[in-house]
Amino acid sequence: MRRLSWLLFLALALAQSPAEKLRAVLDRLRGPEHQAVYVLKVVRPQSERVYRLKVYTDGQRAHLRVLEPRSEAGQAFLSLGAELYLYDPRLGRTLRLPPTGRSERFLGSDLTYQDLMGRDLEELFTVSEEKGVLVLLPKPQAPTPYGRVEVYLKEDLPERILYYDQRGQAVRELRLSAYQRFSGTVLPGRMELLDLLRPGYRTVVEIGEVKVGPVPPACFNPLALERGC
Repeated sequence: MRRLSWLLFLALALAQSPAEKLRAVLDRLRGPEHQAVYVLKVVRPQSERVYRLKVYTDGQRAHLRVLEPRSEAGQAFLSLGAELYLYDPRLGRTLRLPPTGRSERFLGSDLTYQDLMGRDLEELFTVSEEKGVLVLLPKPQAPTPYGRVEVYLKEDLPERILYYDQRGQAVRELRLSAYQRFSGTVLPGRMELLDLLRPGYRTVVEIGEVKVGPVPPACFNPLALERGC
């Protein structure tokens, strides 16, 4: 019976279109509706910085708050689809990030604000499949620096994502591992983003203290950035 169930699952996976497979991949990256603590390590050849973030997400929207280090605590970020808000406690103000600023680096890491929003792979690219690899090419006039993106799967889970520039050179690689399973849904426990143009530059995200379940809607109001979720 177990073998039959696996074969049925495999048949359903093979029947999916490339676009459906991409959506399933992104759903697994976002994970279920949850709260968690994300440890963000920014690694450089001569240094390493570590941040602890409290994250609230429903899979489409995300509220991130810096807990540590103390000098950075209180900074908060809110992703609402195409909109991104930032709160800086030193200024005491919530700012809406313009589209031109979404390629800036998040907390000086190798992640960009566009990475946090997680919608560009769906909206800006067409997807096909070549030898089991999902191949994404930018739509005409799409505002993206990438000329090609490749998504590699292991069974039904994304294992790595390779980004190429407009000249065809690989520039970034995202590695995913240590998947955690929650009542039929999954969430990667570790993500590592490598800058392929600068050896020794990488960002590691480790996800722990996961609590799966509904997140209060108030967490996704820009006002929550200042007062907390």
